[in-house]
This record gives sequence, structure tokens and C-alpha cells, in this order.
Amino acid sequence: MKLWLLIPCFWVTAVAAVDVIFVDAQQQQGVRSPTLSFCQARFYEEDDGRLYCNWAVNFRYACFVWWPTNKIIPAGAKLSEPEVVGKCGNGEPVYKLHHY
Repeated sequence: MKLWLLIPCFWVTAVAAVDVIFVDAQQQQGVRSPTLSFCQARFYEEDDGRLYCNWAVNFRYACFVWWPTNKIIPAGAKLSEPEVVGKCGNGEPVYKLHHY
């Protein structure tokens, strides 16, 4: 048997195995994608396993939302600690939070 006939078989088997692993990982994580949220530092508060702030979808909106929102992020959903990514026009620092 020629070697070039076996190579496609190995490639198909490897691709199928990777696909199965990927699907299993998605099912175990509940198919939730990580996301970013932004908020002003003065509104950020961690209380009883919950994160409160004026959560916004990007830096610009975080500067224009002047009150805490109703969105609450579970503390266990954090993928990283909040980090300062800039300041609003009034000098208020803005946090970026990577979370589920």
C-alpha cells in the first residue's frame, strides 16, 4: 500500500477527534462566551458574591452612564480582576472586567 493513500485517513481521524473534544468542552461550559464590561471606578462594588457598577458595553458608554445599572455580575464569573483602561472627561477612572 502506498503511503500517500494513508495520509488522508490519518488527517480525517485527527480532525474528527478535535471536533469531538471541542463539542464536549462547549457542553461542559454551557456554551457561554467570555465578555467584557466597562464601568466607572466610583460605582464598582463587590458585595456578597455580586459585582455592582454602572456596567456598559464599551469604554465610551461607561463615561456617559452616571448611575449604577440593574445588571449584576456574579463574582464567580470574573475571569480577571478589574483593570483601569482610561479616564473619562471628568477624570474618573474606567474599569474593564473580563467575565462570563
